[in-house]
Amino acid sequence: MGMAGPAARAMKQSEIVARQIVAQILGDRLAEGTRLPTERAMLETYQVGRSTLREALRMLESRGILSIRTGRDGGPVVRRPRASDLGEAMTLILQFEGIEFAEVFAARQALEPILAGLAAEHAEHSELEELRGCVDRMASSLDESAVFHAENLRFHELVARAAGSPVLELISHAVEWVADGIAFGAVDAGFSQGARQVALTWHERIHAAIAAGDAVAATAAMEGHLEDSREAWMSRYSDLTQRLVEWTPLTEAPA
Repeated sequence: MGMAGPAARAMKQSEIVARQIVAQILGDRLAEGTRLPTERAMLETYQVGRSTLREALRMLESRGILSIRTGRDGGPVVRRPRASDLGEAMTLILQFEGIEFAEVFAARQALEPILAGLAAEHAEHSELEELRGCVDRMASSLDESAVFHAENLRFHELVARAAGSPVLELISHAVEWVADGIAFGAVDAGFSQGARQVALTWHERIHAAIAAGDAVAATAAMEGHLEDSREAWMSRYSDLTQRLVEWTPLTEAPA
């Protein structure tokens, strides 16, 4: 099924203002949590009507660039967009396209081995230390499912960061967000202790290959890990391959 592209059209005034606000935020290097000027000041700055400005602000809020606080000290506040914002948007698009979970896992299996190979070529010493610490915490948390699961996710995030490709890292985080059962309640993401030990063993192999600068071994180890994980998920959730991706809105995207 093909995905429709946007039709060419003239940009609305509110969209022009939204772009100007983004340029101001980035140009002035405004930190997350910074309150933007008052409505009156912004109306004077951008020379538009109140309805146009408010539409622009709502647009930026929906994209995760602002949060609108209510009350006496309320107003638009800078918010840094997160990978989970992209993950949520991706989930919604995939639902409309009727995409099954199996396709999400297939995308993950295609992408993460590439990242592991790149990490072996580009990882900095500090990143290798972070990966080592993550593996050590997994080893000490075999009896603590929640802690282990959090470190398991972090390991994959660290590999993506160590790859040295910000675009692939962002895409990886978004796909991981969609694939993670906890993110929108598709499945219980818990591991049995045996499954935790298997995952730990794979992570140790991946870390060792990355630390050795062996891209071929790192790629192969990540491929093996993800195939093991896929088989475990499919045996535990026999209907998972046919289940459609389903969007659940976030009240606030996690950092």
